[in-house]
Amino acid sequence: MPEKQYRPYQKTTYHPYRLNRLDTVGSVLHSVCATKGETWVNAYEKLIDASGELGLMPQDRKTIQKMLGDLGFFLQSSAFAKRTVSEIIEECDQIFHDGEVLILKLAGSVKYGCYVPLVPFGRGAHPSYRLHYPSDELDSMVTEVWIAWEDGQDHSVKPRRKRKSTAKTAVKESKAVDNEALIVFNENPNDNLIGDCAVRAVAGVFEISWKEAVRKLAAAQDYAGTFINRTTNIEALLRKEGFQEFDAIRRNGRILTGRQFCDIIHDMFQAGTKIYAYVDHNHAVAILVFDDDYKIVDTWDSTNHLITKYWAKYPDKPQRPARPPKPAEKPEKLTELTVGMKIRHGTYGIGEIIGISDAIAVVQFEGVEKKLGTAWILANCKPV
Repeated sequence: MPEKQYRPYQKTTYHPYRLNRLDTVGSVLHSVCATKGETWVNAYEKLIDASGELGLMPQDRKTIQKMLGDLGFFLQSSAFAKRTVSEIIEECDQIFHDGEVLILKLAGSVKYGCYVPLVPFGRGAHPSYRLHYPSDELDSMVTEVWIAWEDGQDHSVKPRRKRKSTAKTAVKESKAVDNEALIVFNENPNDNLIGDCAVRAVAGVFEISWKEAVRKLAAAQDYAGTFINRTTNIEALLRKEGFQEFDAIRRNGRILTGRQFCDIIHDMFQAGTKIYAYVDHNHAVAILVFDDDYKIVDTWDSTNHLITKYWAKYPDKPQRPARPPKPAEKPEKLTELTVGMKIRHGTYGIGEIIGISDAIAVVQFEGVEKKLGTAWILANCKPV
């Protein structure tokens, strides 16, 4: 890449937050952008593809290595590493002249993550290699050297010696069994038992694949958050998708366990409500409805741990139950008398008018029948 094109390119493909400090994932994505001309989002998508195929988190070392391999980079033998960046640049200037690009993994780099791009610059037949960003890592030790050739073939100067590998036959299995508050299930495509609880919980509440859950978490903050299972990424996604946040439910001052939580929320939420819940302070689960009962979906029995916070999404907007109609207001005074009307007498209590003739009304009180003047009733009795 000519030097005059590097600056405008850097402005359009650099990290969306324009951070001066990149973590491990951020640094390898930046290196892919600088060496392959990818945009940040495209590089991130390639990392997600590798993650979904392996069933490993995007920040896992094996995921990063697969992505680099898929992009046409070849890992060199350790003999090509174990030197400083400046020493490798000097050797690259001597042996590479056909547009080869490199990505170096640094040892113990804190300020700029672990990976840096090495791209040829300058005019003429022999462009020189320079470390334009970051520019102050020349004395850092290199632990891995990845090279990509223009034709996409492997022309390694010092090929990596491939070790014999045996196929994995044993898969880690969960010892948990279903119970009244638990469904044992692993959304991971390769059934890996790794630190991917946030991805599994997202896959559960959205009813999508594990890989699509990784993509949703990455897109939640416009591909700027490189560790997708951080709380900021998770809650940005839940908020964007219409989930409502709730604090822990307490009974007698104590936070409910998962088992207690599943039992009590049955009458709290509409049928079909999906719940993303935090278990203790470092775990997450999906809580879904199975045969009309809420159950935790997990690879192990977390039902006896505390539900410290949760997010819920209703199938439709929750509607308040209709209030019962107010009873008709009773008049304070009698204005007219009719047969069947009930009145209250100060001495005889409640009675029913059973007959009216001229100025006399016949009233049946409990155990006694009275004839009273209608004018007197209107002035001294009350309606019931």
